Amino acid sequence: MDALLTLNNLFALLTVLAGAIARGYTGFGSGLIMVPLLALLWGPIDAIIFTLTLGLLATAQMTIPAAKIANWRDIAPICAAAVIVTPLGTVMLVSLDGDIVKKIIAVAVLAATLVSLSGWAYKGPRGIIPSSIFGAIASLINGVGAVGGPVYVIYLISLSEKAKVQRANIAILTGVMGVSVLGYTLVAGDVTWGIIDRILIFVMPYILGVWGGAKMFRLLPEETFKRVILWFLLIICLAILVV
Repeated sequence: MDALLTLNNLFALLTVLAGAIARGYTGFGSGLIMVPLLALLWGPIDAIIFTLTLGLLATAQMTIPAAKIANWRDIAPICAAAVIVTPLGTVMLVSLDGDIVKKIIAVAVLAATLVSLSGWAYKGPRGIIPSSIFGAIASLINGVGAVGGPVYVIYLISLSEKAKVQRANIAILTGVMGVSVLGYTLVAGDVTWGIIDRILIFVMPYILGVWGGAKMFRLLPEETFKRVILWFLLIICLAILVV
């Protein structure tokens, strides 16, 4: 019991709860919080596998209701791109310096978030080609550092959909991209018993956090939902750069 009551595990618990609440409320975001912070404790590969595995639980909680609401015309090409492009990003994950890659990604995401906060919205063509392009970029970034969510989120929230549809789209894409990265890391043999032990320790706090975040979503209006996502991205990107 004493082995569990350490400052590192307390830090990990708070990080997991924050990531889970964000995932339950926005449909994504757990990786943006958990990966850079948990990487400080366990290294980037272990942090990514841990985060994505817990993310599958949130996917199971959210996918069935989300599948009935989501706009599949917009997200199907992105899902396909995730399966095709993710392996390239995963190869980069295991071969490049994780800290440098995450900071480069944070700069790109920070720029995109500031553009969105300024009021700009994507008004270009939609359909298979633009969705596939956004999906490929997001999948590459997700394969490298499990933080590809902002790319497809900024694309999706610019579409004229209700907040519940946007959230459903985001939830499904987050799940598909997470499964893709985790699948390729399993094939590569990067999953260890130490990661499995951590998952068993933190699985219940994560599930409770996702549940709490989902409850929060029902209490806030649509415009607040969009603003929360954008400010959330801004804060996390700055945190990644500082850390």
